[in-house]
Amino acid sequence: MYDGKGTALVVITRTNAPARGGVALPGGFIDDREDWRQAVVRELREETGIEAAARDVRLADAMSSADGHLLLFGLLPERPADRLPASAATEETDGWHLLHRPEELAFPLHTLAVAAFFEGRYI
Repeated sequence: MYDGKGTALVVITRTNAPARGGVALPGGFIDDREDWRQAVVRELREETGIEAAARDVRLADAMSSADGHLLLFGLLPERPADRLPASAATEETDGWHLLHRPEELAFPLHTLAVAAFFEGRYI
Protein backbone atom coordinates (compact mmCIF):
# COMPACT_ATOMS: atom_id res chain seq x y z
CA MET A 1 0.00 0.00 0.00
CA TYR A 2 1.00 3.59 -0.29
CA ASP A 3 -0.46 6.88 0.78
CA GLY A 4 0.74 10.43 1.37
CA LYS A 5 3.10 9.15 4.09
CA GLY A 6 4.77 6.59 1.79
CA THR A 7 4.85 2.82 1.57
CA ALA A 8 2.86 0.91 4.18
CA LEU A 9 1.65 -2.53 5.21
CA VAL A 10 -1.89 -3.40 6.27
CA VAL A 11 -2.07 -4.65 9.86
CA ILE A 12 -5.01 -5.64 12.04
CA THR A 13 -5.86 -5.41 15.72
CA ARG A 14 -6.77 -8.90 16.96
CA THR A 15 -9.92 -9.65 18.95
CA ASN A 16 -9.20 -13.37 19.37
CA ALA A 17 -6.63 -15.28 21.39
CA PRO A 18 -3.75 -15.60 21.16
CA ALA A 19 -2.55 -12.01 21.40
CA ARG A 20 -6.00 -10.45 21.82
CA GLY A 21 -5.64 -6.68 21.40
CA GLY A 22 -2.29 -7.04 19.65
CA VAL A 23 -1.38 -5.70 16.25
CA ALA A 24 -0.52 -8.34 13.64
CA LEU A 25 -0.34 -8.97 9.94
CA PRO A 26 -3.59 -10.39 8.54
CA GLY A 27 -3.40 -14.16 8.39
CA GLY A 28 -4.47 -17.53 9.63
CA PHE A 29 -4.49 -21.18 8.76
CA ILE A 30 -4.62 -22.77 5.33
CA ASP A 31 -7.81 -24.81 4.94
CA ASP A 32 -7.66 -28.47 3.89
CA ARG A 33 -6.91 -28.67 0.13
CA GLU A 34 -6.64 -24.88 -0.12
CA ASP A 35 -3.82 -23.32 -2.14
CA TRP A 36 -1.67 -21.09 0.06
CA ARG A 37 -2.29 -18.11 -2.23
CA GLN A 38 -6.04 -18.61 -1.88
CA ALA A 39 -5.56 -18.70 1.89
CA VAL A 40 -3.70 -15.38 1.76
CA VAL A 41 -6.51 -13.57 -0.06
CA ARG A 42 -9.24 -15.32 1.97
CA GLU A 43 -7.68 -14.32 5.29
CA LEU A 44 -7.06 -10.78 4.01
CA ARG A 45 -10.73 -10.48 2.99
CA GLU A 46 -12.05 -12.02 6.24
CA GLU A 47 -9.91 -9.82 8.48
CA THR A 48 -9.93 -6.53 6.54
CA GLY A 49 -12.59 -6.59 3.82
CA ILE A 50 -9.83 -6.02 1.24
CA GLU A 51 -10.32 -8.00 -1.97
CA ALA A 52 -7.40 -9.39 -3.97
CA ALA A 53 -6.74 -12.05 -6.59
CA ALA A 54 -4.80 -15.16 -5.61
CA ARG A 55 -2.87 -14.99 -8.90
CA ASP A 56 -1.33 -11.70 -7.69
CA VAL A 57 0.11 -13.14 -4.47
CA ARG A 58 3.85 -13.77 -4.37
CA LEU A 59 5.84 -15.50 -1.65
CA ALA A 60 7.82 -13.00 0.41
CA ASP A 61 9.15 -15.36 3.09
CA ALA A 62 8.72 -18.67 4.89
CA MET A 63 9.64 -18.95 8.57
CA SER A 64 9.33 -21.66 11.20
CA SER A 65 8.10 -20.65 14.64
CA ALA A 66 9.50 -22.00 17.89
CA ASP A 67 6.31 -24.02 18.39
CA GLY A 68 6.70 -25.80 15.04
CA HIS A 69 4.35 -23.81 12.81
CA LEU A 70 5.38 -22.85 9.29
CA LEU A 71 4.43 -19.26 8.44
CA LEU A 72 4.20 -18.20 4.80
CA PHE A 73 4.23 -14.46 4.17
CA GLY A 74 2.61 -13.38 0.92
CA LEU A 75 2.74 -9.98 -0.76
CA LEU A 76 0.37 -8.37 -3.21
CA PRO A 77 1.19 -5.64 -5.73
CA GLU A 78 1.31 -2.16 -4.27
CA ARG A 79 -1.89 -0.13 -4.57
CA PRO A 80 -3.08 3.24 -3.31
CA ALA A 81 -4.57 3.18 0.18
CA ASP A 82 -7.45 5.41 -0.89
CA ARG A 83 -8.76 2.51 -2.99
CA LEU A 84 -9.16 0.25 0.04
CA PRO A 85 -12.45 -0.26 1.85
CA ALA A 86 -12.90 1.64 5.10
CA SER A 87 -11.52 -0.07 8.17
CA ALA A 88 -14.26 -1.92 10.05
CA ALA A 89 -14.42 -4.48 12.82
CA THR A 90 -14.78 -8.11 11.75
CA GLU A 91 -15.38 -11.36 13.63
CA GLU A 92 -11.62 -11.56 14.25
CA THR A 93 -10.40 -7.94 14.34
CA ASP A 94 -11.11 -4.42 15.53
CA GLY A 95 -10.32 -3.30 11.99
CA TRP A 96 -7.17 -2.55 10.05
CA HIS A 97 -4.70 0.31 9.76
CA LEU A 98 -1.54 1.12 7.86
CA LEU A 99 1.91 0.58 9.30
CA HIS A 100 4.52 2.95 7.84
CA ARG A 101 7.61 1.74 9.70
CA PRO A 102 8.77 -1.34 11.57
CA GLU A 103 7.44 -1.87 15.06
CA GLU A 104 6.99 -4.76 17.44
CA LEU A 105 3.89 -6.76 16.58
CA ALA A 106 1.93 -9.37 18.53
CA PHE A 107 3.94 -12.26 17.07
CA PRO A 108 7.75 -12.33 16.81
CA LEU A 109 7.83 -13.65 13.24
CA HIS A 110 5.42 -10.92 12.13
CA THR A 111 7.85 -8.40 13.64
CA LEU A 112 10.72 -9.96 11.67
CA ALA A 113 8.73 -10.00 8.42
CA VAL A 114 7.71 -6.35 8.82
CA ALA A 115 11.33 -5.34 9.48
CA ALA A 116 12.48 -7.26 6.40
CA PHE A 117 9.80 -5.57 4.28
CA PHE A 118 10.81 -2.07 5.33
CA GLU A 119 14.51 -2.93 4.88
CA GLY A 120 13.70 -3.76 1.25
CA ARG A 121 14.47 -7.47 1.50
CA TYR A 122 11.19 -8.51 -0.16
CA ILE A 123 11.54 -6.49 -3.36
